[in-house]
Amino acid sequence: MPAVRFEGATKRYGELTALQPLDLTVERGTLFALVGPNGAGKTTAIGLLTGLLTPTAGRSLVYGVDVARAPEEAKRRIGFVPDRPYLWPKWTPRETLRFVGAVFGGRGTALEERIEAELRAFSLVSSADLRNETLSHGTRQRVALAQAFLHDPDLLVLDEPMVGLDPIAQKTLADRLRLRAAEGAAVLFTTHQLALAEELATVAGLLVKGKLAALGPPAALGVPSGGSAALSEVFFDLARDEET
Repeated sequence: MPAVRFEGATKRYGELTALQPLDLTVERGTLFALVGPNGAGKTTAIGLLTGLLTPTAGRSLVYGVDVARAPEEAKRRIGFVPDRPYLWPKWTPRETLRFVGAVFGGRGTALEERIEAELRAFSLVSSADLRNETLSHGTRQRVALAQAFLHDPDLLVLDEPMVGLDPIAQKTLADRLRLRAAEGAAVLFTTHQLALAEELATVAGLLVKGKLAALGPPAALGVPSGGSAALSEVFFDLARDEET
């Protein structure tokens, strides 16, 4: 059973079609990058997958569970980082992780030990007991990442996860994502950074104006047999074709 499956997933707002019928499968152990220009439909696809949005037509499945029909069951298997993480301002990172851990069934000593491990992993120990409202954007992003990893989800969904992170935090995140994929989890992330998709992803999909324009390994996306091109070249070529 695949980790993610979009079956004709569509989202319309009146006359605007934000996401055209999307058919896409992400297998376990895959690092999948969803790339595309602004307004391409990446965040809309993420919203349908995480239950933040309801599809106009079609459906999104997480390990065979229809997200719209059984959202709680689907969300139990997801670790999610939105493009603009919201943290309760008066709480601290430690309190934030404690709450998230409890929501996913964590309790007692085991939860506290896991919280400490995530605080260390994302270099948050010195900020652990400061109010979230006092933290920098990059630090808040690391808190959001820590809470996504906290319950060892089978699927990590990250919307522009590298934004605001310094190079050390970016490497930490990339290493953690590779490890989770090696352990059998699936990772789906959006990015504007084509170099990141080429470096980290095993499969990439290009969205342009709400339509999946290309799909395949980043190093050979859309390249004829025997050819070679960077994902960035294919990205600009396809995006330009769509515009014209």
